[in-house]
Amino acid sequence: MRWASDRSQVLSRTVRGVMRYGDALRVQARLEGVPETAIEALVRSKFEYVVTSQIYFKLKHSAKAEDNWKAAAIDELRSTFAAFLRVAYVEGDAAKPQQPFFSVLLGVDEAAAEGEGDRVLYKVRLPGNPIIGEGKPENQNHAVVFTRGEYMQTLDMNQDNYMGESYK
Repeated sequence: MRWASDRSQVLSRTVRGVMRYGDALRVQARLEGVPETAIEALVRSKFEYVVTSQIYFKLKHSAKAEDNWKAAAIDELRSTFAAFLRVAYVEGDAAKPQQPFFSVLLGVDEAAAEGEGDRVLYKVRLPGNPIIGEGKPENQNHAVVFTRGEYMQTLDMNQDNYMGESYK
């Protein structure tokens, strides 16, 4: 299934490519003589991937099987790359303006039982529906609050990455 997903689903292919940055950091740490027991902690401190999918909440709670499948595909990626992959989404219903909107960062609790690994890392109340115009910049803007570090790179969902590029 992964082989087919990496050839047809652009999110799966993009996540696979971005995860190569973690591989490159591991190689660099080994070349610099970092002890094997400290490598994963070092990579976790320098690399995190936030996928922003503003409609994830809607997909997950939809009555349509196709939408549920899309959310399940994102969940599979989250569990495959649990240590480094986070999903940011908007929680709220535009049809119910009296309800508050939240920007949520979802991770995976690796110690939880199978299928029970959702872990809300952060939840920020928004002043209203953040999606009022073009989807892409608003999708990135609602999630930027969850990023940290010196460098941030934004990618479109149709981009892939090769190991050689990760070393740069």
